[in-house]
Amino acid sequence: MGALSGLKVLELGQVVAAPFCGALLADFGAEVIKVEPLEGDGIRQMGPVVDGRSLWYAVENRNKKTISLDLKTAGGKEILDKLIKEADVMTENFRPGVLSKLGFPWERINSLNPRLILARMSGYGQTGPYRNRAGYDRIGVGMGGLTYLTGFKDREPLKPGVSIADYLAGFSAALGILIAIYERDAKGGGQGQEIDIGLYEPIFRILEFTALNYHLTAAVRERTGNLFMATVPGGHFKTKDGKWVSLAVGNDKLFTVLMTLIDRKDMLERPEYKTQVKRQANREEIDELMRKWVEGHTAQECFDLLGDHIPIGPIHDIAGIFEDPHYAARGNIAEVADALWGKVKMQGVMPRLSRTPGEVRWIGPDLGQDTWEILEKLNYTDKSIDALEKQGAVKGRTPFREYLAGLRQKQMGGV
Repeated sequence: MGALSGLKVLELGQVVAAPFCGALLADFGAEVIKVEPLEGDGIRQMGPVVDGRSLWYAVENRNKKTISLDLKTAGGKEILDKLIKEADVMTENFRPGVLSKLGFPWERINSLNPRLILARMSGYGQTGPYRNRAGYDRIGVGMGGLTYLTGFKDREPLKPGVSIADYLAGFSAALGILIAIYERDAKGGGQGQEIDIGLYEPIFRILEFTALNYHLTAAVRERTGNLFMATVPGGHFKTKDGKWVSLAVGNDKLFTVLMTLIDRKDMLERPEYKTQVKRQANREEIDELMRKWVEGHTAQECFDLLGDHIPIGPIHDIAGIFEDPHYAARGNIAEVADALWGKVKMQGVMPRLSRTPGEVRWIGPDLGQDTWEILEKLNYTDKSIDALEKQGAVKGRTPFREYLAGLRQKQMGGV
């Protein structure tokens, strides 16, 4: 039994932010029912596709059950009504106003289930002059101030390599949900509430000292490439065997240890390198010294000599991650069985809980896979499900046992 077993989450989310929030909760045992449109979550068409399945969908919708509904139909609205009444939490990442147009404003949701917590993720939040603007991860990262700081000063700002605004919004929503549950249940508030997150807001929150510094000094922080003002030497360095390592020396003690380990104690006697502040103003020679030293050693030699004493680590590609013994020892890569693909590997569960750890039980389900099961639990009969299908309110009525049989046939080379 997971730490969140018994928690019922209704997800009306697509692509990344809300689905990632749901996956975090599902990893720890929450029952997450994902409501998809008849054509499916848009992420089913994004990223690499294998055997007709989106790998991105498979990761961010793991441990969930899915039902495919047309919420513009009377039957689809009726089903959603029933799902809302049974849920503890509901998540959505529509543009503001879309849920109301479908007939589900907060006031109605709250009247259907006064204890329900609604987590809303959108580009700019539910209020403010930009609330109706379209938002995507790239927009959130730029609006939040991170894109401007990413890259080299003499070149264009860079987008981070992954959808960080979406993922941070999902993390923030999961945190907000748990806070709201604590207030509702442990503190006895007894009522649900809304959680409102704009994609740019978690990005802005992680900008370190940037906002306070601007307020007090009017300083506009600029791009510094791979350098960080507080670490000298610091940056990314290429090893003798062609690998990349990152290194960060942030105080006088570490600098003394580093220079001793690489047999350059002479640097400790130079007045311009006596303190961290002085080294920040004269970093070029020290960084060049480290570049040449690293170039003369393999990555493993760097880690063997410095790793237990100086902050230094590998800059992994995904192949390096899969080969890294520390990842294996920590269980950071999960292996999960799938009816079509057999055993597959993906990111493991985090954070790590000692007594009630999370678990990846299955990958993101195929479209409409659990429709039959969910409707039966809502007390729909075969006849009523037939009527919903004819109305176009639901899709994917095939029972799960027939679904598995179809997958097995496909594995055996059948059509």
